[in-house]
Amino acid sequence: MTDDAAGWDFSALEVTGRMPVTNRGEGLLELTLEPLGEDYWMRPGETFIVTSYGDHGSGHPFEVQYWPDSVSVWCTSWFGTVSDDEGNQLSSGYQRPDGAYPR
Repeated sequence: MTDDAAGWDFSALEVTGRMPVTNRGEGLLELTLEPLGEDYWMRPGETFIVTSYGDHGSGHPFEVQYWPDSVSVWCTSWFGTVSDDEGNQLSSGYQRPDGAYPR
């Protein structure tokens, strides 16, 4: 893996954390990757892997916040990515339902 969807080359950065997130609910669950506000939508039973790259200082590589229909993961490192359970990197807006963010 050398480039993300935005074209950044992060192959030289160390993976500093991986965290699975699984939707155990009965409906869609929004996973937001912060600090950029990227959204990924999980169907019931799906697991996504959040990966942190680069130095995260003296704390933890992730901070997690939960709401009834969403979970936000803050990568406290250089940046993070989201992949499916098979390792395929996902793009922001993955499985976003129509009308999720009306303009």
